[in-house]
Amino acid sequence: MKILMCGDGNGAHVFCALASQQPDVEINVLSLYKPVRDKWLQSWEEKATLTLNCINPDGSESTFSGNPSLITDDPALAMDGVEVIVLMNPAFTHFEYLRQLEPYVKPGLKVVALPGQTGFEYAVRQIWKEKRRSVNLIAFESLPWACKLSEIGKKATVFGYKQVLSGGPMQISETKDDTEETVALIQRCIGPAPKLTLHYYVSGISFNTMNFILHPGLMYGQWGNWDGQPVAEHPKFYFSASEFSVEVLEGISEEVTAVSKAQASEYPEMNLVPIEPLYEAQQRAYKEQIKDKTNLYTTIRSNQAYEEIMHPVKKTDDGLFVPDFSYRYITEDVPFGLVVVKGMAELVNVPTPTIDKVIEWGQSLMGKEYLVNGLLEGKDLHETSCPQACGVTTASQLFGSQ
Repeated sequence: MKILMCGDGNGAHVFCALASQQPDVEINVLSLYKPVRDKWLQSWEEKATLTLNCINPDGSESTFSGNPSLITDDPALAMDGVEVIVLMNPAFTHFEYLRQLEPYVKPGLKVVALPGQTGFEYAVRQIWKEKRRSVNLIAFESLPWACKLSEIGKKATVFGYKQVLSGGPMQISETKDDTEETVALIQRCIGPAPKLTLHYYVSGISFNTMNFILHPGLMYGQWGNWDGQPVAEHPKFYFSASEFSVEVLEGISEEVTAVSKAQASEYPEMNLVPIEPLYEAQQRAYKEQIKDKTNLYTTIRSNQAYEEIMHPVKKTDDGLFVPDFSYRYITEDVPFGLVVVKGMAELVNVPTPTIDKVIEWGQSLMGKEYLVNGLLEGKDLHETSCPQACGVTTASQLFGSQ
């Protein structure tokens, strides 16, 4: 079985190392980011071995090593003989990968997005058009692990495993057997954890992605009222979360849940599963790694999978720290996360005051305009993956044109 890995970051390295343990699986890598591709390709050509160190839930460690069979930026070469595509790349790169792959999409192709970031399905609609209907396309809510790439092509670490990861197919008509067969292959590649589970409609997966709540919410909580002065200590991203930060997370989570419930109520025939609040999602994904489950505040600050994750910062010449607002927690999770949910909220007339506040803050940092006077009418909306940017302007259109 030949799998194409689209991406070259943390998750892509981890997947390649794990999947290469399967004797009947061969991995090609399609990398469209030249600086990383060149370094990975150089390591690969020098026959360096990609080594993965995994910190298990019980504190023990496991080590795996392996390499892909091919690393290239040529989609024709990358797709040769491929039966399954795995996209494990940032949301802002989805459009380009989908465009590059479109000429090689053929009936029966299996595509798995890990994660299928919020709005992924709209990008597929826009770029693959009718071709998408002949593809077995599945999206999952997030990466399977908390992980970090230490040295391109050579070393990566898994700090924590999610226990359960939810996913679902793009097409309502998709057969259950085809979907489960594809998921079983991915499960075999990543190992027993996390357990991959299916909901048979992917828009629910869009809402179930925790990252678009956690990342911009915690960035806003930490830096929303920042006075511009460097700080002496490099703050931990989760373990330094304040009560105010968690209030922001709870506000976003409540609004996302309200949008999900409104969709499920308005379109019961779609079998949409209203998503769980963030606190419950954390318990499901990281149950054994959370030391204090009292509430969302204690959960976020005691999840051992998060302990080593730091705020994205830049170091000043005098050794102090300032936030790095160019990091993906803003540049990805606002336009390809919160803006998408805001678009869905507009379609079902659900107010989102907390989401609006974080979008307005985020767009000001990026020099973008998505939200104007509380509505998605900004000049840069076309750069997002919200339904309106992909030509979907009514809820009936959204659910009637799968």
